[in-house]
Amino acid sequence: MKYAQNEIYVDIIEEVDAIIDTNGQVVSSEVTGLVKCNSRLSGLPDLTLSFVDPEVIDDCSFHPCVRYNRYDRDRVVSFVPPDGNFELMSYRVSPMSAIVPPLYATPQITYDVDAHTGGVGTGRVSVVVGTKPNTSLQIPPRKGQIQVEDVLITIPFPRSVRTSNLTANAGTVLYDEASKVAKWNIGKLGRDRTVQLSGSLVMSGQRPESSPPVEVYWKVPMASISGVAVGSLQLSNERYRPYKGVRVMT
Repeated sequence: MKYAQNEIYVDIIEEVDAIIDTNGQVVSSEVTGLVKCNSRLSGLPDLTLSFVDPEVIDDCSFHPCVRYNRYDRDRVVSFVPPDGNFELMSYRVSPMSAIVPPLYATPQITYDVDAHTGGVGTGRVSVVVGTKPNTSLQIPPRKGQIQVEDVLITIPFPRSVRTSNLTANAGTVLYDEASKVAKWNIGKLGRDRTVQLSGSLVMSGQRPESSPPVEVYWKVPMASISGVAVGSLQLSNERYRPYKGVRVMT
């Protein structure tokens, strides 16, 4: 394949999967990573990708184009890329001592079901979400402050909830009567900003034994949780000098 403009893009995407208790403490967590490439390079370029601090990378799997023996020996990714988009490698991050997410959520869900009224009752919902001043996320120099995006709160209510009336001072709230799931799409959450969802529930049947687990999804561009970053991306076997683009996301 021959391209008029020779370029390659590398995306490092890390995902944090964590359980947090009602006091805001992380009970368990796991960090996984994915390196995606979009290659538009002419001929048969031979690439060598090296990482900053590769010691935190653990339990890797690679695209068939990667020379695994070279990575096992030198901790560099040596490969001849296929054309277009492909997944270069996936990995787990070695266990980290403490993970502090960039935002917090404090849900309060209460039920009041009276057996004397035939099991009909009410409930109250309040969820406060805000950013934290300090976080485990690492950002490159000169990139400024982190920006939390695509914030989505999901609340799976128990089957005894007949209906709900929920409002929020930011974003949009949708409640699915069939699945009993409320989704609060906040979007971007600025620094030092607090938003709140509140409302009431109509209950029927027995009082739930516990509150539902609230799920929080978010995205932060240009940030890494492990500190993994591209140290260098070198090309051999071809004479041109390609454009190289690298992005990080958590």
